[in-house]
Amino acid sequence: MSGRQRGVIRLGHTVDHTEIYGPGIRSAIWVKGCTLACKGCWNKQYWPSKGGDLVTVEELNQRLNLIDGIEGITLLGGEPLQQASEILQLIKLQKENNRTVMMYSGYEFEELDEIQKECVELSDIVILGRYDESRRNTSLKWRGSENQVLLSPTGRYDVSDYQDGDNEISVHIDANGELTVTGYPDTDTMLDLIGDLITQM
Repeated sequence: MSGRQRGVIRLGHTVDHTEIYGPGIRSAIWVKGCTLACKGCWNKQYWPSKGGDLVTVEELNQRLNLIDGIEGITLLGGEPLQQASEILQLIKLQKENNRTVMMYSGYEFEELDEIQKECVELSDIVILGRYDESRRNTSLKWRGSENQVLLSPTGRYDVSDYQDGDNEISVHIDANGELTVTGYPDTDTMLDLIGDLITQM
């Protein structure tokens, strides 16, 4: 449990509104803690199962319910399925509020226990599979490497409607002026972004 109590999620980061992690406008939630440690992972800051914010599932659900204009939530990490009991509870609560759920996991389906499988089966879109740096492809829709699979376990979405194409990134600046870049930017994109920001300062 790495210092967590039952019913408590360890969060790394949240973004209230994003259009790059799933259909429509969504709230994205990065949990902390991942032992899969994929080489080249973009989110290594979320590997440690220490730090971040500890929030109860009920508190997080209430926060999410106050966010207007979103189609659903997207769970990333870290590894959401390493906090499976709490993630399952959150999925059920959000679906009660008519939100759709998208989840990223580095696991293959056959590796999952019963609670983890229920998380996957209740999610409307799921990306499964380890990030494989040797098969990195930034033009894939919502995936980082070609081995990862895109599924809609509930059938809520037809994943064939979402075609691969140009890489998507999103830039967020919070009230404190902190800059967060989400997505899978390549080096050239990041350099262009930094140059544009410097020019505008």
